[in-house]
Amino acid sequence: MVFIMTSESRVIEKSKDKIDELKKYLEERISQLKKELEYLELLLSFIESGVLSKKVLSREMRVPKPGEEVLPLKTTSGEHIADIYIGKNEIRVIPLVDLDVNTPPFRAFLINRILERLKRKDKEAVEKGLILPDQAFDYEIDEENGVIREIRLINVSDERRKIELKSAIKWTLEKMYERVKRKSR
Repeated sequence: MVFIMTSESRVIEKSKDKIDELKKYLEERISQLKKELEYLELLLSFIESGVLSKKVLSREMRVPKPGEEVLPLKTTSGEHIADIYIGKNEIRVIPLVDLDVNTPPFRAFLINRILERLKRKDKEAVEKGLILPDQAFDYEIDEENGVIREIRLINVSDERRKIELKSAIKWTLEKMYERVKRKSR
């Protein structure tokens, strides 16, 4: 007996393969999300029980989000001063040392010359209809008593932009750290 595949049966086979592929992806993603939920519930229980304070959580218990790559930010002398978490469309920077938001060149260089410039550029692109408003670059600086706890860069998907931002952040934080270190001598 000879079995002849028709174009209809090939389409059905391809559909089955795609469905199997989709099913596998969904199962893996659900597993990742369940694990993340487990971690989040554990962290929440630590916070609620008072085991972790906000300061300890922000410094000692940093957990990368799924899909994030973690890069240590080190000075030229090798001191580890921050971690950079790079996601698909977001960059988070968590300093490991106390850096004041008023220490130069944080505001003058990083915020005014780099971040605000990118924000303006994307705002113009939105106005011209080149990108959607929810695709425009933005940033948030979390600080506690003037000390930077986290820098969040939102809607950073272009690789050139990621490289530019990583470089500017590294240079800025290293210069800030040098100033803080000089003052403490």
